[in-house]
Amino acid sequence: MNNKIIFYKLNGEISKIEELTNENLCHINGMMTRCTLKDGSEIVGFADSFTQRDINLYGHKLHDNIFLWTWDNLDEENHKLIGDENNKYNQTFKKVITDEIIKVESILYSNPRWGGRLTNKFFIK
Repeated sequence: MNNKIIFYKLNGEISKIEELTNENLCHINGMMTRCTLKDGSEIVGFADSFTQRDINLYGHKLHDNIFLWTWDNLDEENHKLIGDENNKYNQTFKKVITDEIIKVESILYSNPRWGGRLTNKFFIK
């Protein structure tokens, strides 16, 4: 199912499917996401559709890339951030060129701020 954005419920059921467009990529912001690229590789992380890491440069508009980020200091077994206050919240941001994406899968309400568990993994039941 290429050139689509697939939204999953937490239980693994498909909630909806949208065409893969820059406009629709804005709908994945904040969700655990898996992007499949033209070369067959996959990148997983929480979606930052608006490249909010540099809000002064991009504003709240999607440009030619998105970022997927993961926690650097996450104990996946216990779903807790570890380390001291200086590095506990560190994140790695992976730039994904939108023209290279052929499929996007996102999990609704998967961000920890929505009550989901802390994980860097794309996991649906």
